[in-house]
Amino acid sequence: MKSVVIYSSAAGNTKAVAEYIASKTNGTAVSIADVKPIDLEGCDTVIFGSRVHAGSIKKAIVDYNAANKDALAGMKKAFFVCCVYKDEKAEKQVAKFAAELGISTGTFFNKGKKLVTENPGEIDDFIAHISQ
Repeated sequence: MKSVVIYSSAAGNTKAVAEYIASKTNGTAVSIADVKPIDLEGCDTVIFGSRVHAGSIKKAIVDYNAANKDALAGMKKAFFVCCVYKDEKAEKQVAKFAAELGISTGTFFNKGKKLVTENPGEIDDFIAHISQ
C-alpha cells in the first residue's frame, strides 16, 4: 500500500497520527493547509485526518474530497478524527463524518501525540483494516 494522508491539525495530534500512518504505509502526510497541489501519483490509498471542532471536521477536508472525486475514484479511502470523546459520542461523530465524506472506513483517536509515542497499536489496527 502506498498512501497519501491528507490532514488538518491545530494542536499537533492529528499531524502526529497522520505522519505515523504515512510512515507505516509507504506514504506521505500532507497538510490540507499547504498551498501546493497534493500529489496523488502512484498512491492507491487516500486517508483523511481531521480534528473535531464544534462537532465538525475541517471544511477544507470535505471540500477537497468533493472537488477531487474523479482523481480519488479508484483509490481506497479512509479517514480518522482526533477527538475528545471515547464512547458512543465518538462513534456517532465517526458515523456522521462517514456520511458527510461518503467514506465508510473511519475511526477516532484520542490524544494523538501520546498515542503515537506510547501505544500506537490502535493506529496499527486501523492501518491493517485499511490494508485488507
